[in-house]
Amino acid sequence: MSDFEELKYFLGPHFGPEIDWELIEYAVIDHRQLSKKVRSKFKEELLYMKQLLEQNQYEKIQQIIERHDLEDTKLYDIEKIQRFIDEVLPIIEKYEYKKGIPYVPFKAINYLFDKIIIPAKTFLSFDFIAIDIKREGDTFIHHILQDLQYVEKAFMEQDEAKIQKLLQLSKKKGVTIFESQYRDEFIQVVTNELS
Repeated sequence: MSDFEELKYFLGPHFGPEIDWELIEYAVIDHRQLSKKVRSKFKEELLYMKQLLEQNQYEKIQQIIERHDLEDTKLYDIEKIQRFIDEVLPIIEKYEYKKGIPYVPFKAINYLFDKIIIPAKTFLSFDFIAIDIKREGDTFIHHILQDLQYVEKAFMEQDEAKIQKLLQLSKKKGVTIFESQYRDEFIQVVTNELS
């Protein structure tokens, strides 16, 4: 049986008593800041509890509640645990990497310009932009990293066709980061934050 350390941790800073159930998706998004290993263990703990629920092993679940001091958390009974699992697992899966979504050059950057680095937010530091990117999920992170490699390679190789395509897209969206002296720093900071 699991030690449920990740579940107990989630119920502390991410989904403590002061946080409403309506904010559970934000809690999961905030939890995504942790390592993939931690997030995987958390999901395994939830899947184990889901399995117990599906097998009607309520006595074991009650033992988990008591043994791991969940009585003073939002998961103080079986009904709350069922609700938690029903709400959290789909959110976790929503943000996981999906192999079936193919990479299309500049599609992630286009989305980045539309939703994250809009001209009104150009004052944001690169670290904050990386945090916003993380909230989009693992598939988007994977694709934006590929786009940043694509951009970096285009400028290194001085591939005018690719550079013009990128700059045209940037100008159309009103974002000038790739035509400024901060381009390399932006690519490096965001890549490091997302890796």
